[in-house]
Amino acid sequence: MRRIELQPAFVVHARAYRDSSFLVDCFTPDYGRICAIARGVRRGKNNQRALLNPFIPLLISLQGKSSLKLLVSLESTGQRLHLTGVRLYSGLYLNELLLRVLSEWDSCPSLFQHYTAALRALAGDTDIELVLRRFEKHLLHELGYAIDWHCEANSEQALKPDAWYRLDVQAGFIPVAPGATGNCYMGAWLLDIARDQYSSPEVKKAAKHISRTLLQPLLGDKPLQSRQLFLT
Repeated sequence: MRRIELQPAFVVHARAYRDSSFLVDCFTPDYGRICAIARGVRRGKNNQRALLNPFIPLLISLQGKSSLKLLVSLESTGQRLHLTGVRLYSGLYLNELLLRVLSEWDSCPSLFQHYTAALRALAGDTDIELVLRRFEKHLLHELGYAIDWHCEANSEQALKPDAWYRLDVQAGFIPVAPGATGNCYMGAWLLDIARDQYSSPEVKKAAKHISRTLLQPLLGDKPLQSRQLFLT
């Protein structure tokens, strides 16, 4: 693969490289995460530098024989999605997830669509918990770590609203006796999460905890920097 032409993309991370360039991680539908050199953009008044920021829909072209490509052109296809406060932190969290768990050059057009939809929702007034939990579920599905939100682990039995369950990361939700200790969740909460219904505090708390538990093996021990922003 020598050249990629006019690929839709978002910048998820950029960092200084050598004297006048950036190393840029882009998220694309056809090639997943791509790392490329944006040569000379830190020199003088380079018009492309302003585009190397998150939340701007782009078309990019790249070339090169190695996995580290040269970014030869980029252009915006719309206005930067305006995120502020907690919504900005949430967008940065999505970007860090992509940077940490996606392998380079893995096609994921469906996830790209969900990511674009999530950013647009964050730029609007959609409930943030809904946006984040929905995207995390799509991400886990894309990576092959999805779980069944409707049936008990290792059986065809539907989850019961009044029963309690323990999460096994490999298997799914295992029935437990009422009052069991540990990370246990009421069936009604899990069914609400399956429907993306996060109206109650218990459901929001359970959904966040389950997402973190499922993502932990992919993220490893290194904490997410974006999560610290929510604490400031």
